Amino acid sequence: MIQRKFKDVAGKRYDTVVREYREFLLTEEEARIPEVASILMPLDYFVKEIPPVLYETLSTYEGATVSLVYIIDMEVIRIVEDSLDEAVIQDFKQKREAFGEELLKRAVSELEAAGLSVKSRLFSGKKYENILELAGEHDMIVVSKQYGASTTEISPLSSVTLKLAQTADIPIIVY
Repeated sequence: MIQRKFKDVAGKRYDTVVREYREFLLTEEEARIPEVASILMPLDYFVKEIPPVLYETLSTYEGATVSLVYIIDMEVIRIVEDSLDEAVIQDFKQKREAFGEELLKRAVSELEAAGLSVKSRLFSGKKYENILELAGEHDMIVVSKQYGASTTEISPLSSVTLKLAQTADIPIIVY
C-alpha cells in the first residue's frame, strides 16, 4: 500500500513514511488468513449467553471442530470448602455443574445447527492455565468478555479474557 501511495516520493521521505507507519501496517505474513480447523471455546458461570451472530461467524470456518469446555474454578471451590459445611459445598458444586451442563447443551445445539462439528466437556480447574494448555491443540480461541469474572463499565473485559488476549499464540475472537 505504501509503495503504491508513495511510489513517486523521493527515497528518504519514503523510508520515513515506512518507518513511522510500520506498526499500523500488516506484514505479508500477518495479512494471510490462517487455516482454522479446530476452535477452542471456553465457558464458565459468568458466560450467561452466547450471541447468535457468533454462531454465524464460526460457521464460516467450514469443516472446523469447536471444542467447548466449561471450567469450574477450583479456587472458588477451595474458598467454599474453607468456609462452609459439606452439605452446602456439595449443593454448590451440583448447581455449578448443572448450570455448566445446560450451557454446554444449548451451545452444542446452536453450533451444530450452524453446521459445525462440536465436542464438549466439563471439568474443574484453573481457568487461565487450562485454556493456555488446551490452546496448543487448537487453531483459534473464541472467548466471552466475561469469561472468568463479571465486567463493569470501567473494566469491559474480565481479567482472564484480557490476559488470554495478550498472551495467546493463536488468533482469538472476543465476543
